[in-house]
Amino acid sequence: MEFHYTDLGMQSEHIMEDQFQTKYSQPYILRNQEAEYEVRSTVLVDGGDRYGVSASVFDKYEELVWMGNQGGHVTSYYGPNLQKYTSFQIHQTEEVRDILTLEKGIYCLTKTSLRHQIRRGIPQHTHKSSNMMDMQCLFQVNSHKFLIGGHQDKLLELDINKMTETVIKVPADGCAVLRSGGGSLVACGSANGMVSLRDIRNPGKAEHTFRAHSACLSDLDMQGNHLITCGFTQSATVAVPEPYVLVWDVRRVKGKAAWSIPTVSPPLLLHFVPAVSGRAVALAGDGHVTLFHVNEAHESEYQSVFQVNTQTSQCSVMDVSSTSQALVFGDQSGHLHLFSAQHNHEPHFNNFSRATEFADPAPELPVVGFNDTTFQFSTVPLSPLASGSRWFNELPPDFFKKIYRKPKPIDPEVLKTMKMQGPIGYAPNPKTHRRNEMPYVEDNLDNVKKNDASISIQPIPRHYLKIEIRFNKLLPSDEDIIVNKTGFPGLESTMPNSYCNAMLQVLYYIPPLKATLLAHTCAKEFCLSCELGFLFRTLDTSGGAPCQASNFLRAFRTVPEAAALGLILPERAEPRADLVTLIQSWNRFILHQIHYEILETRKKEKELTFLAQKTSPPKPRVNNTRQMNGQYEYQYNNDLEFLGPSEYEDELDEEQWRNNHDEGTAVTNHVQNESNDLPNKRQADNEESEISQLFAIGRQQVNKCMKCNKEEERVSAALACALAFACEARGGFAELLRASLCARRTTPAWCERCARFTPTAQHGRILRLPPILAINCGGVTAHEKAYWAKGIQKDVPEASKRAGISKPCRYGLHCARPGCRFKHPERSILAPQFHSLKSSTQESNCVLPHQLHIRLQSDGEVIINDKTDSSTDRLPDINKHKKKPVTMRSEQDYHLSAVVVCVEDNPKNLVSYVRIPDKKDEARWFLFNDLSIVQVSPDEVVQFSSWWKSPCVLFYTSSRVMLPSDTETS
Repeated sequence: MEFHYTDLGMQSEHIMEDQFQTKYSQPYILRNQEAEYEVRSTVLVDGGDRYGVSASVFDKYEELVWMGNQGGHVTSYYGPNLQKYTSFQIHQTEEVRDILTLEKGIYCLTKTSLRHQIRRGIPQHTHKSSNMMDMQCLFQVNSHKFLIGGHQDKLLELDINKMTETVIKVPADGCAVLRSGGGSLVACGSANGMVSLRDIRNPGKAEHTFRAHSACLSDLDMQGNHLITCGFTQSATVAVPEPYVLVWDVRRVKGKAAWSIPTVSPPLLLHFVPAVSGRAVALAGDGHVTLFHVNEAHESEYQSVFQVNTQTSQCSVMDVSSTSQALVFGDQSGHLHLFSAQHNHEPHFNNFSRATEFADPAPELPVVGFNDTTFQFSTVPLSPLASGSRWFNELPPDFFKKIYRKPKPIDPEVLKTMKMQGPIGYAPNPKTHRRNEMPYVEDNLDNVKKNDASISIQPIPRHYLKIEIRFNKLLPSDEDIIVNKTGFPGLESTMPNSYCNAMLQVLYYIPPLKATLLAHTCAKEFCLSCELGFLFRTLDTSGGAPCQASNFLRAFRTVPEAAALGLILPERAEPRADLVTLIQSWNRFILHQIHYEILETRKKEKELTFLAQKTSPPKPRVNNTRQMNGQYEYQYNNDLEFLGPSEYEDELDEEQWRNNHDEGTAVTNHVQNESNDLPNKRQADNEESEISQLFAIGRQQVNKCMKCNKEEERVSAALACALAFACEARGGFAELLRASLCARRTTPAWCERCARFTPTAQHGRILRLPPILAINCGGVTAHEKAYWAKGIQKDVPEASKRAGISKPCRYGLHCARPGCRFKHPERSILAPQFHSLKSSTQESNCVLPHQLHIRLQSDGEVIINDKTDSSTDRLPDINKHKKKPVTMRSEQDYHLSAVVVCVEDNPKNLVSYVRIPDKKDEARWFLFNDLSIVQVSPDEVVQFSSWWKSPCVLFYTSSRVMLPSDTETS
């Protein structure tokens, strides 16, 4: 609720007046922390993924729990298992502030309205008034009168029978809480810490008014003559939450007769336990719940404490059932938690609850198996027929004609060997058909076979299937022998977690990454970077013989991060393992892991060098900002994120990012601070590794509040990008990639200016393009799989199909419109005649381009065009680059260099396509399937219209990274 304040996470001295001071001078220690209640059910409420719980109450007449969220939605749950009963919307934008249950329905209070609905969800009446500006709480005086309070100088008394309201003037701070102890007094608490006691029969005048807390009031409750409050104390600068509960005796308010009861955490919500006199519950924002006695001071030592699992959110509401057998808590993450006594697994909310009305159950039809011959189908009732219709079993008379099957002619072998005995002939059985089988002529049999053969499912090629190696077993024929005539070494898949062989082959054929890992050495026992370098060196010296990644897989199983991400499979992995999600998570993990290991090794080497040269004067060093891809690279923080829809996001803060962009400043400061004992730890963490230089995507995240228009910017980097299929456009893969790089979405987020969770528009801006673009293709849901399987054809306008000369485009080379029908300088007029039959086949079946031209504008937006030149099989010329325009920050050409594919077989299999250049500067594509390595055509790499093949990971390499030394790989 709005009158609740967060505890701010502060630990400080608390200011108390002398009359509230207790005898505990030392820190309070609980003597008994045995929990009396334990959790029974936890559910994610309707709309909990977007809004938090703002109101929760037990029904006083039925076994129901009612809750309202910040989006104006109300949901009820039945019984201790929290089975959803009804769910309905009461307001479009305003949150639910309070709920009151009556015999004939419920009343839900929002900021400016009061809604009456029956328990089945049917609305009855909505009361609105000009006096209702910022309502907060609802209190039932009797069967037909309510008191409504809020953050305003008016207290409303509403008669629900006559629908008339009476305005009661109160102080400007208003009334945020209304509670009664069962007598004639009702306590009204305001947000500034004042409490006033009013008579229910004459609420227009306050009987007593006193200040309970110096800063503000969080919550209060009454039982008999006892009043308990909690709130905040005003310190020198800020309001500090009080770690205790104040207990007041309303009979001696003038004498300030109050005492304090310390709790484990500063309480935010209070509620008396109805079944026990003097027993109360205090809920802290972090989820700590304390049950304590208020009758006498010495009884407060014996408290029962338990924890509500709110994860990272804060508890917002609480209520206690009338029987005190159940407690309900709601948090900001949209979860509802039901607690009951330890030995009471079926708690009751009320002593005499009436039966809840449920919908009539659907009629149950009898269930029978297909092989049950004793079942009587006449027992199944038939639905009534409309006029003029009939049942399907009423076939026309043509279907009931008796037509005998035409037998086949007698076998000539039988007639040849037959011996006649009178009118009867005898012949030996030629055994051309089974016993007791009568052959008949099937006229359409041949035609059916031909049609079935024509529409049969396309089989999976043999070199894509999973290879099962069985030692000490002779192969049945020469066809089963694995052929590898390429000269490239393969990897055996006999060990667990060998599903990553496809990705290991891809990493091996990335020359900059391979050179970095071969040069890496450290003293760490299980270092994946060292093991990858050792594996790559083994592949270099194998001479084409198969190798094993046993050392790498042994070290991989010891990494706790890999186990936490679920990347380690058991020795007998299930054949139904989701390899698509697994290999994409592995790609993200391995890039982050080797990035951190290289930074850690570099940091230790600098510390050893610094300690060795501690006595010598410092030597001046040059700026370590290096030039790559024709531009100066920024120094990114080593805390990287995964760009895309992923749950493992670890973004940088803006301050660290700006420190990294300060060219030369960090290096100069490091030289000046070398006289200290150790180097600056913050600067060492901000260094950039060779991995981030190859794969890091600089991005600026802009968050804009849609209510107050406040914008916040945060700069981060990412090693990989995931395709966001929710942003799919008609432009094909290029438009999908552009929308994924600059993702836009709307999500609830905390706004400092609004001081609440508000809808926030988020969009990203790209600051730097990486030399190697790693893309995770998704393919987990049915929609994502259909995108690759449907084989989207490119939209070619009618004007471009004609060979005639069209008008020139006004944007020229900078045109970003996909499929523009006007003439461009770089496009040939005779394009339809230039393409061969092979390329036209590729155009109609593939959605994955061989080349991408990406332009990064100065405003952070990217423009991506897929190239359709016929020279895709040739390596690009590095020297042939057009001059970049003034409005463009960078402009690069990317070539598809590797693809990891999942083969939908039983069992599933992961293979990889790798683009390897030869000595003639011609790129050839090879398929790596463990020990089987074959050469494939470029068209086969980008075609995914087959049902059995779907892409997992893509690697696009910039043309500026393809150096001439890469040709030595072959």
